[in-house]
Amino acid sequence: MGALISVLAVPVLIILAAYIVFTFSFIMVKEREAVIVERLGRFLRMLQPGINFIIPFIDRPKRYSWRYYVTDNLGNPNLVERKSYRISNQNEVIDFPKQMVISRDNAQLQLDAVLSWKIVNQRQMIYSTVNLPQMLSKMLQAQLRNVAGSLDVDQIIEEASTLNVLTSMLDNETMRWGVKVLFVKVQRVDALSLSSVLAQKKNADLKNKEIVIQARATKQTLVIESEGKRDAMTKEAEGAAQEMISRAQGQATAILNAANAEARSIKEVARALAADGENPSHYLVAIRYLDVLKQIMALPNTTLELLPPAVAQLKAAQLLGLNTAAVGQPVK
Repeated sequence: MGALISVLAVPVLIILAAYIVFTFSFIMVKEREAVIVERLGRFLRMLQPGINFIIPFIDRPKRYSWRYYVTDNLGNPNLVERKSYRISNQNEVIDFPKQMVISRDNAQLQLDAVLSWKIVNQRQMIYSTVNLPQMLSKMLQAQLRNVAGSLDVDQIIEEASTLNVLTSMLDNETMRWGVKVLFVKVQRVDALSLSSVLAQKKNADLKNKEIVIQARATKQTLVIESEGKRDAMTKEAEGAAQEMISRAQGQATAILNAANAEARSIKEVARALAADGENPSHYLVAIRYLDVLKQIMALPNTTLELLPPAVAQLKAAQLLGLNTAAVGQPVK
């Protein structure tokens, strides 16, 4: 009996060993999938679609483990776990749980976003990330808070498409992991205490408009006052200029009239002196002499000396630089 069991055990062990070797030696890779193989813990190659042979117990496929939360149809978050060595090259979509954000005007909102991504470099992804969906979820939360914090609540509600800029922002970050973000869409926006938030925003807008209107009114008042002052100064300058012109014209007329009157009087005097046989020029010189003497006497610190004619002639000659050695004698 024991010999029979021994004889039967040998084929069974051979078949079991062959099955194990066949199972661990061949890997079937489906289309749009990839498998990374390591040899003794180091990257060896990437298996292509079809049947691929590896050395059992020396070559092993690189496994990864993902844990992340998604939202079901009722809006409840569910934990999803994925452990495998097959890397999908297809587009994947994850509906992440709602994210709490605060807008620029301090309104609390819940944003329900979906993210679509694709692995474009399997080797880079497998060695650069530990839990890819969880990393994408955390990055999406951070970017949602940043973008929503720069917008008002009415902009987020009425124009949710403004949040689509998250696609390029996330894609720039994930390309170094070998992952391309295809799109980020915000499906739903839930506002907490929306009525009070909108009322506060409306009051703030009214206050801002009131401030703007008051500023414009103040500006208009200042403009009108400055224009009035400018017009008054212009009128005052024009009046002063006109007054100066009138005064100058009056003075010119007075001088002209005085000159005409003097000319007429000189003519009368000359006619009278000519009738008596006198030279009118002597009279005019005497008149001018008296006028100049009157002006000289009016100057301060002025002393009048009355000299005989001979002394006066001598003084005049000295002033003219003539030789006055012999008074009354002709200069040679």
